[in-house]
Amino acid sequence: MFAIGLGLPISPLLASRMGASWVDIGLMGSAWGVVFTFSAFLTGRISDRIGRRPLLTISAALSALAALLFLRASSVPDLIAIRGLEGLAWACFWPPMEALATESAETEQVGRGIGLVTSIYALAFATGSSAGGFIAGFFGFAFAFAAYLGIAFLATLSVGLIERPRQVGTPKPLAGILESRLFSRTTLMGNVLAASYTFGLASIMTLLSVYAASFGIPVLWIGVAFSMFWAGRILGGAFAGGASDRFGRKGVALLSLIVGCTGFLAVGLAADLLFLVTGVLLAGLSVGAIFPVNVAIIADDTEPELRGSAMGFYEMTCGIAFMAASTLGGLVAEVVSPGSPFGLSAVVFVSCAIALSVLLPERPRGSFTLPEQSLP
Repeated sequence: MFAIGLGLPISPLLASRMGASWVDIGLMGSAWGVVFTFSAFLTGRISDRIGRRPLLTISAALSALAALLFLRASSVPDLIAIRGLEGLAWACFWPPMEALATESAETEQVGRGIGLVTSIYALAFATGSSAGGFIAGFFGFAFAFAAYLGIAFLATLSVGLIERPRQVGTPKPLAGILESRLFSRTTLMGNVLAASYTFGLASIMTLLSVYAASFGIPVLWIGVAFSMFWAGRILGGAFAGGASDRFGRKGVALLSLIVGCTGFLAVGLAADLLFLVTGVLLAGLSVGAIFPVNVAIIADDTEPELRGSAMGFYEMTCGIAFMAASTLGGLVAEVVSPGSPFGLSAVVFVSCAIALSVLLPERPRGSFTLPEQSLP
């Protein structure tokens, strides 16, 4: 994630230097999103069949290949294709990594394990993005992509250090998936929660900088606002997963949604920097907290031999929600007001909280047994 964080903020700048239009830069993001969204379930399924480590090795190797291709790219179409390759690298990373984390943690500490993964991811990605900008600014794009290549190569080698998780069972045939708990009420609500928090995440990642600039906040302080968002994600992920192990998934998820709703309303109504940063921090705490709880909810209710498939379906849901929120948010900002996408995110969070309070079963603390009933 540090390696990918190095390349993400500077690849659009490289495209701009090559004469890319805004449409071209948008296509770079779309190429990443489409490939990731529609390959995540497949890669998760493959990890159930052949194991987590091979997919993680492929992910790191694809990232290294993307970095090498960035160094050799000579046209904007090259960059669009490379971003699609990075989308595949992400798809080979997250479903097996999430499944591996749930398998490696003790049953009563699944949330804590995922929270640790969340915090390390957010810290690595944030510092990688900062380092990428610093290296590119002082030494040039070639040095930044070379650093991306070197660290991705080290990541490829480091996968071999991961211990094999305990045996989790024989993978189900594809026909058996429809009869599994992959589509139970609990996992369904877990994916509703995933779509909701990703909707809010997309509004921040896609629209915040332009929105803040619209009422005169300088670029430097916009960067500070994003830093506060990442700080919130790190803190939320560090504590929420373990709290859900101790106090139950449902209560922590509902509290996180309420905090997020408050944060997005503050962002949408902001008229100065302090109000904006406060809202962004709350939104970051919420998004960071929901992720490990979300993964734990799905892992609790999924047969061990289908964990990779379940995480792939979850990531596919997130990818679809991200693309939908980015498109819808832009339209709403154009038609209604620049702050309205964040108000819409608040409405989505409230709606999700109501749905979860009614439809998500609560588990006894410390006892996460698989239910027998699935939705008809």
